[in-house]
Amino acid sequence: MAGAAVTVVFMLLSPAYGITFDERARHHHGERVLEFLRGGLGYEDFPADDSGGHLYGALFDTSAAWLHEHARGNVWIERHYLGAAFAGIGLIATGLLALRLTGAAVGLFVVALLAMSPRYVGHAMNNPKDIPFAALCMVSLLAFTLVRSAPPFLSWGSAVVLGLALALPLNVRPGALLYLAYLGGLLATMVILARAWALPTLVAVVARFALVAVLALTVGTLFWPWAQVNPLVRPFVALGQSSQFPWRGDVLFDGREVATTALPWHYLPLWIVITTPPVVLCGLLWASGATVVARGRERLWRAGLWVAALGPIAVIIARHSPVYDGWRQVLFVYPPLVILAASGWRDVIVSSQKRPVLSGVVLAGVLLGCAEPLLYMVRSHPNQAVYFNAHVRGPRGAFRRFELDYWGNSLLQASAWTAGVAQRIGVRLKVSGWPYPLVHEDVLRFPSLIPTEPAAEAHHLEVRLLRDSREGLRRTMSRSDILHVVRTDDGAPLAVVLPGPEFREIRDLVPGLDRPDDLQP
Repeated sequence: MAGAAVTVVFMLLSPAYGITFDERARHHHGERVLEFLRGGLGYEDFPADDSGGHLYGALFDTSAAWLHEHARGNVWIERHYLGAAFAGIGLIATGLLALRLTGAAVGLFVVALLAMSPRYVGHAMNNPKDIPFAALCMVSLLAFTLVRSAPPFLSWGSAVVLGLALALPLNVRPGALLYLAYLGGLLATMVILARAWALPTLVAVVARFALVAVLALTVGTLFWPWAQVNPLVRPFVALGQSSQFPWRGDVLFDGREVATTALPWHYLPLWIVITTPPVVLCGLLWASGATVVARGRERLWRAGLWVAALGPIAVIIARHSPVYDGWRQVLFVYPPLVILAASGWRDVIVSSQKRPVLSGVVLAGVLLGCAEPLLYMVRSHPNQAVYFNAHVRGPRGAFRRFELDYWGNSLLQASAWTAGVAQRIGVRLKVSGWPYPLVHEDVLRFPSLIPTEPAAEAHHLEVRLLRDSREGLRRTMSRSDILHVVRTDDGAPLAVVLPGPEFREIRDLVPGLDRPDDLQP
């Protein structure tokens, strides 16, 4: 019930979020895959290309395209409703997994922690790949609880369920093959622990694993035309190519511009540490100690969650895989970390129960730890995805050191401000900006605005995302003609509104319009 309630809240909040960089291309791809499923396109219409779009499935995008066909509303709002629903599915699956492993109290706490994790919540609203993938990975992990303690560890029915569960995230990203490897490792571990060396038993285990693999690979390419050509091979090809995808560019990391091909090994670990709520980080510290002293089944599930959470990061570091946009590409490791953190706090609370004063201190610490990210989310809505913890003094301290709104979400707020100006003066305003494809779609939400190509130099106002080099950010924020700044609650600037070439037409219509906002970053 708690997970369902949070999902409803997610969906109600989602229209407040702007379009993000990948959404236009992904929606177009979803429309084409939907046409493919209806027989209007063939395999030859989905060749490999330099953009790398062929390396990903389109379960979410095809679902969004189908939804838009029937709802016929604003396509981006519809996609955000659907994305929030997927995030809710992931939250519910995470809570149920925690319940199965540790009990109802921890399951409920996991739902609360995930719902109070700003980065997860922010991306839940408009991230078309990473959140659907993370959510469906948790559905797969939940299905792992079907593994029994007695040989052959899986019934044929459970093997079918597991195969279908693994097919879900594979229809989004090839990284789901890691979970097939996890299942193989789990079954091998069970064989060793049970000393199930008899040949008939081994054959039974391998046969069931083979069924899981075949189902995952075949059903997992249902929304992936390129991989359907050879479903037993191409998903593995896609996994290798996507982990080394040659996206070249510079990212702002710890105050320096660093090429994605030359990132330091600690890029992902540092991003995780500075953008995860301290209450989760502290819980993970307790959980790491508990894993060492655990025994039997408890040690097995704790170790399994650590592997699911840290394994992909270790692989990325070892392979020097290019990553960017913080750690959004590995958001799927976060729900297992939340389960571990919640279990760590459970252990501390249980161990302190014999000492009332200590128990009260621990409970107060948990409540205060939960309040910090929750207050941030309320105050900085809808910019939860730019959360930074006290390690870097919040988003304000991270400005010009790390990328803030790399996703472009804040452009909708900037566009809404220009719409307010248009309503005050009773004139439809021409608005342009950077990146224009995002500005164009956000501006179209407001009848009082007209999206205008930058090259035409005919716009009244210009909306600009503050995603730039350290020096570029300094130059922009030092301009004296800034009309409006979209900020987080602690003052970190995310986007600005500037006068356009035709600003003189409206300058005198609203007294004080050209008076800059407070420009302190």
